[in-house]
Amino acid sequence: MFILPLKPVIKKWNKIDNSIFTHTNSMALIPFNDKLNSTIGLPRITKFIRESTYLNTISLDILVGLLLGDAYLKKGKNSINVRIGFKQSIINFPFMWKVFIELSHYCSSLPRFDFAKIKGKKYGQLILETRSYPVLNELYSLFIVDGIKIIKNDLFHFLSPRSLAYWIMSDGVSNQYGLTICTDAFTIKDVVILINILKIRYDLNCNIHYINRRPRIYIKAESMNNLRSLVGPYIIPFSKYKLEKGKRPNL
Repeated sequence: MFILPLKPVIKKWNKIDNSIFTHTNSMALIPFNDKLNSTIGLPRITKFIRESTYLNTISLDILVGLLLGDAYLKKGKNSINVRIGFKQSIINFPFMWKVFIELSHYCSSLPRFDFAKIKGKKYGQLILETRSYPVLNELYSLFIVDGIKIIKNDLFHFLSPRSLAYWIMSDGVSNQYGLTICTDAFTIKDVVILINILKIRYDLNCNIHYINRRPRIYIKAESMNNLRSLVGPYIIPFSKYKLEKGKRPNL
């Protein structure tokens, strides 16, 4: 059995400013995979805390789902560690706020407002970015090769029902019969791997539709009941229209 030396840990921990933590006399044990509290507003996180930070199951699932959509990974000029960013139109505020609440442990600030220019018009958007953490480097290795986001076969082990739900809430489009997932940023090879994962792991029947010569995944009507049972517990009320042939609700 490997036992972490206690003295070096205590030595590093004693260098941390205790004022950044809420005082408590509790002696309760915290489950390793429990929900992590927000760190918004705390001063600069020390190297020791960064290296001690982990991804619980919920956070990992959400990040995998977002990275299948529009989320991005980036490294700073002087950092070997990765941060993850995510953008959404202001009209998808309820979804962005849900993402923020779930990932606030890894963020230093609230989502910021900015404008995006699309075809000459300005649109409001919200941008959320995490801090840089060593643990996020594992997601970088899963998704990035030579600076390009791709899909690897290993994703099979990471695409949980919750990940699928967040992927759909991020990039799913309701239509008359089934559901389309916008995979425009991926190659046809990547999309074929994704379809194989959906079929083998969840028995979802899919095919490829091309929009402006870019491949998108279409989940057929015959698989929609199966899909709803898989992702239903994780879809927020605002996004349920994507599974019900509906229109986005007004805020």
